[in-house]
Amino acid sequence: MKSWQDALPLRVAIEVLSASTARADRIVKRHRFQRAAIEYWIVDLDARVVERWRPGDRRPEVLEEKLEWRPESSVPPLSLDLPAFFREVHGEE
Repeated sequence: MKSWQDALPLRVAIEVLSASTARADRIVKRHRFQRAAIEYWIVDLDARVVERWRPGDRRPEVLEEKLEWRPESSVPPLSLDLPAFFREVHGEE
């Protein structure tokens, strides 16, 4: 890849929530990504959840145990054990 224009279209955007950006992340950015037909994940490290917003969603899917994402049926899914992920992030392992 020589430039960003050579990249495939964006399919998912992932944001790590912070107190100073929570409102913008949950409202402004979410609306922009949904309008652009991009899946949007908000990772809340304190609550240990991922809010998954799909383009047509009016409410997020709140994931606490497992996050699975498959952009195409021809590829294996990305699967993330969320409790293990958050334990590692918080230095509990």
